[in-house]
Amino acid sequence: MAGWLAGCSAAVADPMTLDFSWGGAKGCVTLFPNPEFHLHNVPAGAKSLSLTLTQGVREMGGEELPIPANGILPSGTFRTFGPCSPGVYQWTAQAKSATGEVLSEARKARYYPSDELAEHKP
Repeated sequence: MAGWLAGCSAAVADPMTLDFSWGGAKGCVTLFPNPEFHLHNVPAGAKSLSLTLTQGVREMGGEELPIPANGILPSGTFRTFGPCSPGVYQWTAQAKSATGEVLSEARKARYYPSDELAEHKP
């Protein structure tokens, strides 16, 4: 029984998480610099990170980048269309293998410009 429990706990990893803040962001610019992202529990074997910004069903852009070794992607690493109107904006992060297989996905939604957390949409 102990072996079975040990195998189960090793197989169940904590999910990948993503966090960011709109703090200091100046919206309504054509090419908006990304906020700083903090990633936790990135799966082993992940080689790239695909980040996409959406407002509702509207995709505003994104980028595929190497996984940062320390889990922190600095502000201004890439640019997208940025938030302009007040509302809920969501970032989606996909950790991908060297072959492009999605290993994990995390989402975080915040109100702009207040920076309050919002419920993310699947």
